[in-house]
Amino acid sequence: MNLNLIKEKIFNSKNISANETKFIFDLIMNGEISEVEAAGILIGLKTKSESKDEILGAAKSMREKSLKISSPENTIDTCGTGGDMSGTLNISTSAAIVAASAGAKVAKHGNRSISSRSGSADMLEKIGYKISADQSYLENSLSKNNFCFLFAQYHHSAMKHVINVRKQLGTRTIFNLLGPLTNPANTKKQLLGVFDSKWVRIHCEVLKDLGSNHALVVHGEDGLDEISLSAHTKIAELKDGLITEYVFNPQDYGYALIKNSDIQGKDPDYNAKTFMQMLEGLNKKFQHIVELNAGAALYLSQQSKSFKEGFKLARHVIETNITKQFVKKIIKN
Repeated sequence: MNLNLIKEKIFNSKNISANETKFIFDLIMNGEISEVEAAGILIGLKTKSESKDEILGAAKSMREKSLKISSPENTIDTCGTGGDMSGTLNISTSAAIVAASAGAKVAKHGNRSISSRSGSADMLEKIGYKISADQSYLENSLSKNNFCFLFAQYHHSAMKHVINVRKQLGTRTIFNLLGPLTNPANTKKQLLGVFDSKWVRIHCEVLKDLGSNHALVVHGEDGLDEISLSAHTKIAELKDGLITEYVFNPQDYGYALIKNSDIQGKDPDYNAKTFMQMLEGLNKKFQHIVELNAGAALYLSQQSKSFKEGFKLARHVIETNITKQFVKKIIKN
């Protein structure tokens, strides 16, 4: 393939194929393209808006270059794109822990804070969880404890070639869309939140092309990259090879709406403390939005047959101290 011809397409606002995108991102991730060229490509893609095939090709490149672990068949991830600028507590990380305590196997992919004050890695460290890059440790933790945390910086070392470019650009690029699509455990089931509704269908189609067999891609109408408790949530569900789109209303399941200001996060210490307080029954509004997202994860992992059953199970493990004891277990190991 010809790099200059592909760049010319991008600069003329033409979409490129998945294969062309993979070719160009392989060069970027190998450090074979200058930072100026990489910046031009990223801005060109952003300006015209990234297509499904471009996201697919870039995700394939990142997956190939990641440090992988093996995982059981029903393993799930609850990683979102971030970037919703909502500043909430760590909802998806909390939901991952609750779901794991209820029997789901969760390979949580995440990073340090980028667009929020507390990323998943930051919060987990503050509750005492050991972040590791050791493959056997991670696989053993997932097998025995139902949970492991896959720290993006440990598993995607090729990203070092674009760190400076991304910092200098100071704006969202295609890389903000790729994180949830590149889980090193190659999970086939996923709860994936996106920061803009235009990516709901596209990300679901990309997951299908990447081999996922059951996924929920979600975007709250209030802007959250989670299943929201302050608004309806747009969902695209991949199941049995088909994608279905619908709108989720938490009030249909007996939940009262909250304000996002009720679940505002702060620094990692505060977010970790609030999570632990939730396990003591001290923050019901936060608990309820965690139930929604953990319940959806439990539905994906086949621990429940429906959203309703999943929400009930998530509430049960929180309110009977099962999750609290589970946290103590994963901190010790």
